[in-house]
Amino acid sequence: MPSKTPAVSRRSFLAAGAASAAAISVPASAGSKRPEIRRDRKPLNLIFLVSDGMSTGTLTIADLMIQELHGRRSHWWNLFSKEGVRRSMVETASANSMVTDSAAASTAWGVGERVFSGAIGYTPDQRMPEPILHQAKRAGKATGLVTTTTLSHATPAGWACNVSTGRGDESGIARNMMARNYDVLLGGGRRFYTDEVLALGTDYTKVFTRESLLTLGNSRNDRLVGVFNHGHLSYTLDRTPEEPTLAEMTRVAIERLSRNPDGFVMQVEGGRVDHAAHANDAGGLIHDQMAFDDALGVALEFAENRDDTLVIATTDHGNANPGLTQYLRNGRRNFLRLAEWKHSFEWMNRQLADTERTPEDHRRVIAEATTVELTDDELATVMRWRSGERVIPFTELNKDHGPLGSVLANHNGVSFISGNHTADHIEQTAIGPGAGTIPPILHLADMYPVMVSLLDLPPALPSV
Repeated sequence: MPSKTPAVSRRSFLAAGAASAAAISVPASAGSKRPEIRRDRKPLNLIFLVSDGMSTGTLTIADLMIQELHGRRSHWWNLFSKEGVRRSMVETASANSMVTDSAAASTAWGVGERVFSGAIGYTPDQRMPEPILHQAKRAGKATGLVTTTTLSHATPAGWACNVSTGRGDESGIARNMMARNYDVLLGGGRRFYTDEVLALGTDYTKVFTRESLLTLGNSRNDRLVGVFNHGHLSYTLDRTPEEPTLAEMTRVAIERLSRNPDGFVMQVEGGRVDHAAHANDAGGLIHDQMAFDDALGVALEFAENRDDTLVIATTDHGNANPGLTQYLRNGRRNFLRLAEWKHSFEWMNRQLADTERTPEDHRRVIAEATTVELTDDELATVMRWRSGERVIPFTELNKDHGPLGSVLANHNGVSFISGNHTADHIEQTAIGPGAGTIPPILHLADMYPVMVSLLDLPPALPSV
């Protein structure tokens, strides 16, 4: 049994804030002595971070933007050169599709089996095996889920829940999740996490604003649930003062979970990365990926100089395969316009819903959100798309906001191949005790036995 590293105090960890998270790669001063880190032991804690729908191009353009804005590489990119890191290439196909969805992907992690797309903890032969977060809870570990989507969305649900009705039954997932009494639940979805549903859990402190989350003080309730939006949390570009960032939620969750001397297991999801990719919203995408990287920085800050915490950064599938595609000075100049974006496509839709949606309404709202003044030809293309006309021959790129994303690519250089998930193999990066035991090539489902073995979890119950 691994020795139990004392929990970091709330004051010291929370006070570190975003500035320290951004600086975790700064080397120690010459005179300081670091404790010897043993990488051959098993982890007491697991922090599993998922940038949902992150294609390799998404990781790339976020790293490029962080370099331009902050003069450093992303936390994820810095991981690649650290001692003891294991990078893996991961296949993602579900049981019935080469292109998976998030429910089947997260369930594959959660129960170690390929399931049909849309399934949450439910196998093709109609079993409901115990998911990994419930196994960890039964083993005495503290358990947590942090997300920018609704808490009942596919990725957190696949790690924690079992429903026969599939990912669309968010009301059923919310009830299932609350009844299982996981220790920390932070995200969106107040419309599903009603007072009645929240009452299914026991001994929970309940918070509904960023301020209440960050001023919890020394509340000693065993459990914490925070729901900060009626639906998904806002995109980073649109975030309101009432909504915490993913990094802030991650920091609070780690502080609370790390009080448990028997360790903790948590999943952190940047879920709106996927939504921005679906919409071909380059500004929404890059800013939410950078927000995810901030959360990864918080996790790495906690794990640094410890030998008991395994940190895994990954995604469940690619989405839309964005990439910077313009050359030379024009490419860099146009790309940097994304740093000036003020709002997402979702925000634009809300503004246009309150107008007559004339061409000039569109021109004004798009300029306000992106600082881009569309040409007359570009605006005419947008209006043809808005009227239902096919303006791009590939159907999967013509739907949702694909035509708007394509028009704006003239101004920011980031183009997409569709508005769908992709079959691409995905990046997984691990650091900490046990990282070296992870195979370099595997399927999503193959991570389940690795995690169970590393955490010394009891055998899964056949059904829960």
